[in-house]
Amino acid sequence: MAEVEQWCLRNGKPFRADPAERLWQRIRATVDGVRTAEFLAHAGLLLTRYDGVGPRVPGPDAHWAKLLCATVEAAEADPDGAGGLYARLCDRLASAQGRSAAVDAATAAAVAEIAGIGPGMRVLDPACGSGPLLRAAAERGAEVLWAQDLDPALTVVCRSRLLLAGTACEAAAGDALREDGFADREADAVLCDPPFRDRDWGHDELEGDGRWSYGHPPRGEGELAWVQHCLARVRRGGTVVVRMPAAAAGRASGRRVRAALLAGGALRMVAELPGGDGPSTAHLWVLRRPRNQGGAADRIVFVHGVKAPDQIVHAWMDPAVGGAAAVAPAELMDAAVDLRPAVHVAPRARDRAEGYPALRAELVAALTALADLPPELHAPSDAAEAEPDSSAPTITELAASGIVEIHQAPLGTPAGHGPLPLLTHRDLRDRRPPGGRTRNVPGGVVVRPGDVVAASGGHPLHPRVAGTDDAGAVLGPRLVLIRTDPDRLDPGYLAGVLEGAAASAERTGASGTLRFDLRRTRVPMITPELQRARAAARRRLDATEDRVAALADLGRRLAELGRLGLSTGTLLPRTTEEAP
Repeated sequence: MAEVEQWCLRNGKPFRADPAERLWQRIRATVDGVRTAEFLAHAGLLLTRYDGVGPRVPGPDAHWAKLLCATVEAAEADPDGAGGLYARLCDRLASAQGRSAAVDAATAAAVAEIAGIGPGMRVLDPACGSGPLLRAAAERGAEVLWAQDLDPALTVVCRSRLLLAGTACEAAAGDALREDGFADREADAVLCDPPFRDRDWGHDELEGDGRWSYGHPPRGEGELAWVQHCLARVRRGGTVVVRMPAAAAGRASGRRVRAALLAGGALRMVAELPGGDGPSTAHLWVLRRPRNQGGAADRIVFVHGVKAPDQIVHAWMDPAVGGAAAVAPAELMDAAVDLRPAVHVAPRARDRAEGYPALRAELVAALTALADLPPELHAPSDAAEAEPDSSAPTITELAASGIVEIHQAPLGTPAGHGPLPLLTHRDLRDRRPPGGRTRNVPGGVVVRPGDVVAASGGHPLHPRVAGTDDAGAVLGPRLVLIRTDPDRLDPGYLAGVLEGAAASAERTGASGTLRFDLRRTRVPMITPELQRARAAARRRLDATEDRVAALADLGRRLAELGRLGLSTGTLLPRTTEEAP
């Protein structure tokens, strides 16, 4: 990579190498490939300064010393902090490992949403790998995280990444079926991506184990052992989401356990994950530990043929959407106990075909409403008006004159635990309501409606004007809050100026080499009327973007339903003679 950089510089070409990519290339050149996770585990221990109890990994090789020091130095200088750099290194590790890479961020987010993860919950992953499922749970506010994996290095990597993101995690190493590190715990939800096709899961030595409430799993059905292990570690009424091989839904050897899961009211959904084909497709099984002894659930949801994990979430919430079907358990209790989604979704297409006209009418009405939403904008007649005003005051100068106040969170603001909502850097990036938690600290900054929130440095983010959803939240680390005198400076106008400055820095490449300095941004002091007009136009553009995104989802649902209807003959196009 150094040679590439020198060539680019000699030829006058821009070069913006991610520090994590530089490190990753050095790791690949220095560390034996099979020990990469072990190296990252030691890097995580250094970055988190962790010296508590938990999994132990062998001491680092002597020739890793310089590289470990370089990792710490790069983390301290990284615009996204130690957590950002370590996360990017872990992502490269995940892409190099088949099982961990199978659960990408979108799938993990869908799993956490289906499980109903929320603030304060206790979540267990007994086969955590590098931790994608627990990270998704943490992003939704889970407060107590328990991680276990057969590989101690991966368990430490998982814990380190969560700690650097501001969420505590208790970790244990070992095979959870044989050496359960959390046998005395009861989680609110269990998320799991167990090893597939593991015939050495302990069939003989675990015979008669108390976890097999739904029957002793057959020797070749280790995944059904993991399902029951997860159910045994969740509280009554708690949810379990397990990634399963497609074959587990229909193999003859497992039909007795599948039948017991249905009859006992544990199984709630079987959904095909996108990206597979036929027997190679992976499924999500969603289960709930019954609150008391009783009959089966009212329905089992099956999902087939979806193209994105969030569509599985939609189906979980509303089985009437395209690609899903709700089936009474009694219909499944035959000799085969076949839980393959394709078997149950396609025949029910006719039941949903009648919903197509209403969905089409909804889309047409939404398109009509969108037509007048984008503001009419035009280029200025005088080109000089479009030039940056070098005499305009900076944010710092506006603060000195009393037009704005600048606030930042104290350096010690905790993220991840506490009774107060926290507006985080990630919330700003993803344009979502406050999702973190914190506690009272001296000097904490509380967000009010009308405050302008932006990133304090590093890669510039889309600034926003705080609304009612943000009111009362505590300002998180790496964010800056600007409170204006609205009679002299409209917050929406200021947010637009900051966004333009951030976009300019991104285009020129400044954000790749320098920290974006928000305080030096110049703000042309045009009349209040013009400020309000620009702010209103910006709000309409934001609303247009949101409406178009909603239309895309509506259009996808319509297209799915229409294609399914056409392919099964339950929907037919109108001919010219039939048109009204």
